[in-house]
Amino acid sequence: MTDSAKQKSKSYFDSHRKSRLARGGYWRHDYRYQLEEIGRIRPDRLIDIGCGPGAFLCLVEEAFPDIQLNALDISPEMVSETRERLSDTAIATVGDSERMPLDSAQYQVVTCNMSIHHYPHPQDALDEMYRILKPGGTLLLNDMDCVAPIRAVANWLFPRLPGGDVKMYNREEIEGMVRKAGFRNIQYRKISPFSFQCVAEKQPANETLTRA
Repeated sequence: MTDSAKQKSKSYFDSHRKSRLARGGYWRHDYRYQLEEIGRIRPDRLIDIGCGPGAFLCLVEEAFPDIQLNALDISPEMVSETRERLSDTAIATVGDSERMPLDSAQYQVVTCNMSIHHYPHPQDALDEMYRILKPGGTLLLNDMDCVAPIRAVANWLFPRLPGGDVKMYNREEIEGMVRKAGFRNIQYRKISPFSFQCVAEKQPANETLTRA
């Protein structure tokens, strides 16, 4: 399950550009935790991976108008929606999160909200997030986290859904992939009965990277 899941995601979200789900109506509770971290860091440049129609970035722009906002999504329609909703200074790019058409070491913060469960190769995506971060930069990862029985049902159901969902990962899997990508100071916390936030840092330029 690789290109088929990506194609399902692309087709689904292309056709749901204006839906409440696509606009982030169900996940706004989680966004405030991401915004708190952004307010603490105050980056000059931020990119949201799997941006959808820009619902999260609209909130970032409202709260922190001085941040240079960037976005990436596999769906051209979602990227178009993001461009329409954000200011002219924002940059939105169509691309695969597992093979980003982006230069290395460009952003002080990478966010990824409710998107990693769509990725057939999440380790590749996290490796890419690490690559595009500046040394000392921060990853803010938010996705689903449910008790094991619900997670098992969801993972059975996901391949049967039209949205290209692949897998809901448990805490050990998320922390393991984030660590393997090279991140350090990993902080994982539940922020609702159904979701988590993981904050992690890329090592500064004057330190040697040790991968797991």
